Amino acid sequence: MTTDENGVPSVETAATVIDDPTPGRAPSPEATSAIPPVPLTATPPVLSTRELRIGAAGLGIGLVVGVVGSLLAASVAGGIGSIARGSPMTAAAATCEIESNPWITVGDEGRSVSMKSKGGDSAGADFEDLACVLLELDTPDSVISRIDSTRALDGRQTGTWDGFSASWGYHPDNGLDIVIETAAE
Repeated sequence: MTTDENGVPSVETAATVIDDPTPGRAPSPEATSAIPPVPLTATPPVLSTRELRIGAAGLGIGLVVGVVGSLLAASVAGGIGSIARGSPMTAAAATCEIESNPWITVGDEGRSVSMKSKGGDSAGADFEDLACVLLELDTPDSVISRIDSTRALDGRQTGTWDGFSASWGYHPDNGLDIVIETAAE
């Protein structure tokens, strides 16, 4: 019987003693008693502290990413909608029934509305839809008058009223382009 470099009897050597007896003879009792017993069940692998820490860190990161991702998805799905529903811009769009109009869009979580009217060479929203939104936002007559009298040569104009600021430009070929925002506080 031989041993490996650690002094442990070699299983192959022990098996050879049993499996390769001299023809016609049974192995001697000394040879069979010297063979160490082979366990029938495998022992689970022992994990090092480093491996356990890496696994725990991975689990923790996965848990944090999952929770944060779920919260972000919930805020995008419900939070923005609830913020936008309470804004004057969104209320004006609903009252004027222009939510699906591609030329009038509520943006910035309900803090702005961008509108573009028809021009001689371009498509856009009807002036009645723009006028409805302006009236719903309580735009003063002075600002509406300035919007009505804006020429292409005047460039971009601005106006403010009761928590809103507006900027607009007009060209006969492109129509009126106006952006209304809630004024900075």
